Amino acid sequence: MTKTTTNGAFKLSALLIGSMLMSAVSAATTITIDKVAQRWPWNNKIDITYSIKEGGQDVSKAEYYKIVFTTVINGTTYTIDGSSVGASANKGTYTVTWTAPSGIRSKECTMTAAVAVSDVPSGDDYMIIDLTKTSDNVTYEGLFATQEESNKRYNTGNYKNSTRILLRKVLAGTHFTGSAKYGQGDNMNTEKYWTTDRAYYIGVFPVTQDQYKKVCGTNPSNGASDSTAQRPVTNVSWDDLRLASTAATSPIPTVNSQTGTFFQRLNFITGNKFGFDLPTEAMFEIAQRAGVEGDYSWGDDNSLDTIKQYAVCDSTRTTYVGSKKPNNWGLYDTAGNVWELCLDGYENSNMADHLDVFTPTWVEGESKRARRGGGSYGDDTVTFFRAARRSGGVACTDRQNAMGFRVAMIVD
Repeated sequence: MTKTTTNGAFKLSALLIGSMLMSAVSAATTITIDKVAQRWPWNNKIDITYSIKEGGQDVSKAEYYKIVFTTVINGTTYTIDGSSVGASANKGTYTVTWTAPSGIRSKECTMTAAVAVSDVPSGDDYMIIDLTKTSDNVTYEGLFATQEESNKRYNTGNYKNSTRILLRKVLAGTHFTGSAKYGQGDNMNTEKYWTTDRAYYIGVFPVTQDQYKKVCGTNPSNGASDSTAQRPVTNVSWDDLRLASTAATSPIPTVNSQTGTFFQRLNFITGNKFGFDLPTEAMFEIAQRAGVEGDYSWGDDNSLDTIKQYAVCDSTRTTYVGSKKPNNWGLYDTAGNVWELCLDGYENSNMADHLDVFTPTWVEGESKRARRGGGSYGDDTVTFFRAARRSGGVACTDRQNAMGFRVAMIVD
């Protein structure tokens, strides 16, 4: 079956593959190429939209699937490994972007797709930064059939020690933040629905002491030892992470060696291609809530028994990341453990007045920065765990035993 789409001068013929399968993949899986479009003005970015019926990672067999695209352009055949473009093999409709060889100005191409067995889940739900490599050190993996199965895979020491930093994708769409119940009192924000046209990634865990030491060569955390390596790094300031002279609304200056601040070093390690940075307040709260609109990221239950299932409530110390329940998107420690620094300044009294999720609130010259997450170390006030709760601003140079951070990256 063939269906044709036309996008300006770029005419595309897409082939529907019914059971073009490899290895032990279920015969019920079908892939449809819905649309293939070269970006305007014409360049080598080609967006592929496809749909999968009855797909999904087979957890019971410990098998993962990936998509393999094949296209013929001007008589030349190209094979695209779906893992390289973040193509999910789960049921649903997706769009991925292939960077084709430069100079392609084809008026017609034929695109087909097949499913193959892979050694990792295919997709781009998770971004993995391999800190042991000096090049090609960012890879992607997809979800299992359920978020719970993915949590089991990733909540292990391999993603908390000095070898990897793990980020989870937050899809574009409509997201809720704030609180109608509490308004602006107690440093809360009023409720708002945001619509985003871009996805972003955010750390599954706060950056650990092990990871910070691997990137920067030191561990500034209070009482640091081998036994605390997988606890959140602390005693780092906003200036330590970004750069003292850089405004929150400006990109972090790149470096040509592993020197400078944490994010300068991390961006250098990954080829200065991704723009890793702190999240904005809105990005943090959207990720913390994971679609929940209650007082807390788990709902409205404020009983201490429930809070202790999700949040670190020990007022005397931090604890190992991932030791409590995750939220709906598999993110850990978004409430409790440590306060987490955000990009935003603090003088803006209500985040809901701002227009853009990805642009931090900022007043020229302000010295205080926002933090989120309600760290319990040093303060066991459980009201701080409310998802809409803002902390009192901290100076750019402040280093505290109760304050850490997690990594974020906005998808272009």
